Amino acid sequence: MCRRSARGADQVGPVWSSCATCEQVTLVRAGTAPCALSEGDRHMNRDPGTIVVGYDGSAEADVALRWATRTAGPEGHRVRAVMADHFDTAYTSACPDPTGGDDIVSRAEEILASARGTGTFERQAGSVIPVLLEAAREATMLVLGSQRHGWAADAVGRSVSQHIVRHAPCPVVVARAAPRPEAERIIVGVDGSRQSRAALDFACQRAHATHERVVAVHAWRPGRANVDDRGHLSSKLTQRSQAADLALREYVRDLNVEFPDVEIELETIAVPPAQALTDTSAGASLVVTGSRGRSVVSGLLLGSVSHHVLNQAHCPVAVVH
Repeated sequence: MCRRSARGADQVGPVWSSCATCEQVTLVRAGTAPCALSEGDRHMNRDPGTIVVGYDGSAEADVALRWATRTAGPEGHRVRAVMADHFDTAYTSACPDPTGGDDIVSRAEEILASARGTGTFERQAGSVIPVLLEAAREATMLVLGSQRHGWAADAVGRSVSQHIVRHAPCPVVVARAAPRPEAERIIVGVDGSRQSRAALDFACQRAHATHERVVAVHAWRPGRANVDDRGHLSSKLTQRSQAADLALREYVRDLNVEFPDVEIELETIAVPPAQALTDTSAGASLVVTGSRGRSVVSGLLLGSVSHHVLNQAHCPVAVVH
C-alpha cells in the first residue's frame, strides 16, 4: 500500500509518497493526493503520457533524467525513472543495498523534484534490457544517457543501448549535453521513407509543444562533378540539386496543414546523410532520425545513419520507428 507524506495537502512545495512494494518514490504537485489511484492502477504503466528514463546513477543518467523532466513540462508528460537491479528478488527497503543506492535515490529525487509534473523513481530486479523494454511498452518515449560512463560505458554497454534502440516499442532519445543549450532548432533527417515520416511527425509534435522550429534536412549525393573548359560545373549537378529540393518539398508537403503553428525550414545538403545530421547537430537542441531509411542497409535492424548519429551527434538524438 502507498504511504502518504506527513505533510499537509495545503502546504506549499512538492509532496512525496512511497510504495514499499516496488520501492517507488512519487512526486506530485502540492495540493493533490498522492494515493488517488488504486494500487493496481499505480503499478500498471498505462499512461500514454509517460516518459521512461533508464537510470543508473551515472552523470550521463543524470543528464538524461534532467532532459526528461524539462521535456515533461511543456509536453505534459509524466516522468518514470527506472533502475535495473541484478537481484533475484525485487529490491525493497528491507534488503541491503550493496551499490550505495541511497545516494542514487536521493539524486534522482532531487532531479525529479524540479519537474513541473509528476515523477516517479523505482528499482526493479532484472537485467537492463528486459527491464527497460518492458517499462517502455506503453511509454511516450524512452530516454537513455549517452555512452561514456555507467552501464553503457564499454563495448558491451554500447551493444546494450543499441539493442534497446532497435527493439524499443516507442521512440528512444539518447540524451547528452548540447554545445548550445539555447538552440531552438530540431533537426530531422528526411528521405521519403515511412520511418523518416514518423521522425518528421515526432519533431513537429515536439516543436508544437516547445515552440522551436523544425529543420528538415535532406542529404543527396552529387556524384562526379565534371568541369567544362571554362571552369563551369556540369548542368547535371544543378539538375541533381534541383531534384533534391523538389523531393524535400514533396516529403513535407502536408506538414503545414497538420502543424500550422510550427515553423519548418527546408535544407538540402550535398553530403552523405550521416555527415549531414552530425554536422547540423552542433547548432540544434535535438536531432530526430528514423530507425532506418531507404539506403542499401535498410534491411538491418538499425540503419547505419542512425547508428552513426547516435554515437557522433553533438546534441540529444531521438530515434523513431
